[in-house]
Amino acid sequence: MTLQLDITTLALMFITLAITSFIVMFLIWRINRNMPGVLLWMVATLLNTASALTTLLNAQFGWADGWGALVGSSISLTANMLVLEGALRFRGHESRRRWQFFLALIPLFLVITWLFRLDPHARGVFHDSVTLVFQLSAGTALIWRTASRDELQANLLAAIASILIGLLIAWRLALVLGGSELAGWGTESSTSQWYLFAGANFHVAWIFGLSVACYYRSRQQVMLLAREDSLTGLPNRRWIDEKLSQTLAETQRSDEQFAVIMLDINDFKQVNDRYGHSAGDKVLAELAARLRRAVRDSDFAGRLGGDEFFILARQIENDDLLTQMVARIRQHLNGKMALNGNTIDIRVSIGAATFPVDGDTPDTLLGEADTSMYRDKKRQKQ
Repeated sequence: MTLQLDITTLALMFITLAITSFIVMFLIWRINRNMPGVLLWMVATLLNTASALTTLLNAQFGWADGWGALVGSSISLTANMLVLEGALRFRGHESRRRWQFFLALIPLFLVITWLFRLDPHARGVFHDSVTLVFQLSAGTALIWRTASRDELQANLLAAIASILIGLLIAWRLALVLGGSELAGWGTESSTSQWYLFAGANFHVAWIFGLSVACYYRSRQQVMLLAREDSLTGLPNRRWIDEKLSQTLAETQRSDEQFAVIMLDINDFKQVNDRYGHSAGDKVLAELAARLRRAVRDSDFAGRLGGDEFFILARQIENDDLLTQMVARIRQHLNGKMALNGNTIDIRVSIGAATFPVDGDTPDTLLGEADTSMYRDKKRQKQ
């Protein structure tokens, strides 16, 4: 005995879930308007709602010449395309050419769906094949090469839901292409009814997963703002302290040697007094940009406060490497700088301390680096 689902109840559930999904995504977008991809996901849920309504109306009233199938399938394909584009943008893979290519697919969807509008089998195979690719690609994009394990965990539910939707579609395609009479695109089939039921639940899981991913991204952005210097964009004192403590804990177990480097701008007060504090801010921002170019990818650079900057350099195995690094930093930072129609000559003083030779606590290392920096400042004034 085959368990049948009431088609009216199933249709109403599907429509209700689609509308609820749109409302949830609309609220997520309202909260995270500047988050890449969220707007596209919201539009995709709106299109899915429109597609579901169109399919229901077509089933009830039987629009002539396949117009209902044409509209419903085309809207659904566009929605799935936006799901993939949203996932790619959410992960930071924005591409104008790809977006133009996706937009060019929309008229192609219309043409092919129009050609198959009176052939449910061919139209269904085309629709589900394309949707399969979009869903599997979107799920993979959400978890591909994430920056951290935390980000992977935050994106995992939405990714799994997308992949399950894709696998569900692949299962039905296999049945249909294999000639099974249990599968089909008509709602009278019990297989199709359970397919819709499972798909609706996976869609709910996808929406919930997206809300988790967006919450994590929003939380990371807030934490970054709390640890980032607003003027230079470099890590602030709070982040510096966290990084230094973390590095000490790691290196005390591995006996790795690292260096703490401090620097400031010589006669910076004269810049503020002569040109104003806004000019001084420009100098600090420019020095921060030079500092980013001076350090290695593995180094950590931040702003301690005022005109003092900080560098944490890992894998400094001997004094010669440290001397070479300090010389390279000085070469990048020193030099002429255009300021409000004038040219000023920037010179920095640099001091360094190494772990564990000069200390094994944050305060000791910072104190030694600060002392070394002021010794360098005195040498330059002589």
